[in-house]
Amino acid sequence: MDISAMNNSIKFISRLFQFEGTKMHPNVLLMCKLTVILLTVHHIFFKIDDPFIPFIPALDIFNEYPNVFKYILRSLYVLGAFALLFNIKVRTASIVTGSVVLLSVLASIPLFFNHVVICACALFLAGLTNDREPPYLLFLQISLVYLGASINKFLEPDWWSGAFMDTWLGDARENPVYLYVAQFLPDLVLAKLLSYIAMLTEFAIAVLILFKRTRNLTLWFIIIFHTTLFTLTAFRFGHFIESLAIILLAFLSIPKTKLHIHYNAKRSNTLKRFFNLLDFDKKQIWTQMPAKNPHWLSLKTEDKTLYNHNALKDILLYTPNFFMLLMFIDIVIYIILYNHRTALFVVNAIFIWSMIFYFFRVRWSKLKTK
Repeated sequence: MDISAMNNSIKFISRLFQFEGTKMHPNVLLMCKLTVILLTVHHIFFKIDDPFIPFIPALDIFNEYPNVFKYILRSLYVLGAFALLFNIKVRTASIVTGSVVLLSVLASIPLFFNHVVICACALFLAGLTNDREPPYLLFLQISLVYLGASINKFLEPDWWSGAFMDTWLGDARENPVYLYVAQFLPDLVLAKLLSYIAMLTEFAIAVLILFKRTRNLTLWFIIIFHTTLFTLTAFRFGHFIESLAIILLAFLSIPKTKLHIHYNAKRSNTLKRFFNLLDFDKKQIWTQMPAKNPHWLSLKTEDKTLYNHNALKDILLYTPNFFMLLMFIDIVIYIILYNHRTALFVVNAIFIWSMIFYFFRVRWSKLKTK
């Protein structure tokens, strides 16, 4: 292979880590790529099969032609996922990939899981968005997810009585925290309290996420709510938590202009090298600060200037490959600790809460200075 061909290959592969210059917002494209990676890691390709007890009985007709349905959908999934990951007709690729996953679910009741449907719908709706308007369809999807979840609970007597929560946490999961606290309270009091909190929280999220003024606070509410639930139950609900975290990236607003970053060479040189490795879009412009500058880092965008940890927080949020790196780390940890579930849970919980405390502390300090 000559040097020119090798350079072209490297340039093409680097598209996997590029998010600018397509018909999608960079954060929405990031969401789509991570969603495809998540589905693929969870073996969605091998789960796509001929119809088996389909939601739509008419799909049974494909069973008269064994493997045709399966191989067509698998081929479309590979083509759509490849195109999406490497920035080829990303909107069309997102629609195709989402449609394939959704159709495979409709063709097989055993394949139905909330987290799979949520991912399929997110991909399909992302393909209907563009790079000129906010992804309102994805905002609406999150609202409908929580509205449906809350209504489903409102209509179940076992949620109002606490019976469901008590059976789930007490008998099925044998959750030590729940069992310990419940013994000091009358029967089902703790179960009712947790049930009411869950129902009201999901309903509040469904409403508040629709309004721009309350959207950012609601995002924090979602993250802390599900992290708390994960910490109490040590259960990921399939890959629902990961799916939700990835879809929330659609709510980010990455500046369209260059990021002008000034840094102290003595204190922030390592940061500069780290972000230069992640910045495949070449969107960050790093400039060394004067030696007497009181700050060690600053970020200037078209509408604001931030310093130190406030600047670092936004630089992280505006670097799509930071989230790609987080997913890679999560996959590696999962593989290494797969047979050590307690250790896996502890590592995951510590990592997630550390991220929350850092970003929330920085955000809170920024609010106090306003």
